[in-house]
Amino acid sequence: MKFNKGAKLALLFIPILFLGGVMAFLQSYGSRDALSANTNKKFDAIVIFGAKVQRNGYASPLLRARTRRAFELWKQYRCPIVCTGAIGLHPPAESVVQAQMLKDWGVPEKNILLDQNSTSTEENAIEAAKLLKPNARVLAVSEPFHIYRCLNDLKAQNLKPVPAPEFDGWHALRNDRKLYLLLRESVAVCRDAILR
Repeated sequence: MKFNKGAKLALLFIPILFLGGVMAFLQSYGSRDALSANTNKKFDAIVIFGAKVQRNGYASPLLRARTRRAFELWKQYRCPIVCTGAIGLHPPAESVVQAQMLKDWGVPEKNILLDQNSTSTEENAIEAAKLLKPNARVLAVSEPFHIYRCLNDLKAQNLKPVPAPEFDGWHALRNDRKLYLLLRESVAVCRDAILR
């Protein structure tokens, strides 16, 4: 079957428009302020989703920003913090870097739970759930573009997540980096919708 030029262009632009819509949805969804609308202010834990460690062993800007957001939430809610993430391209484990920053900022070690096994968002949620009781109410910490998938993966593990997006690190990123992360996340969300 032959397609005319207009049909070929439509076939090209439909997936692009679809992904653009998913990207806009993810950004909007993750930017909502659920904490101020949440009447029950008691949480069982704060879950920090992993991000890469730099070659020098220090946190990447996003990992540092996520951890800082969790620290600010801890000061408010005083519940345990679950640090997630195994060793990625560079040691140490993402969770170990998070935990060290939290300790440096004054969080007692007894308030820090460590997962050093997970290598994806889904595994972050699986390993976090192993450290918590079923139906635990948790604050999910990541950037706005990532919150939708974090919440879905936590819900799949019988946890009750509330979004606690991190904005400082997200706003500090260059626009091309934001676009890349949003595009990559949109593909991951579509993949999950098809395969699960």
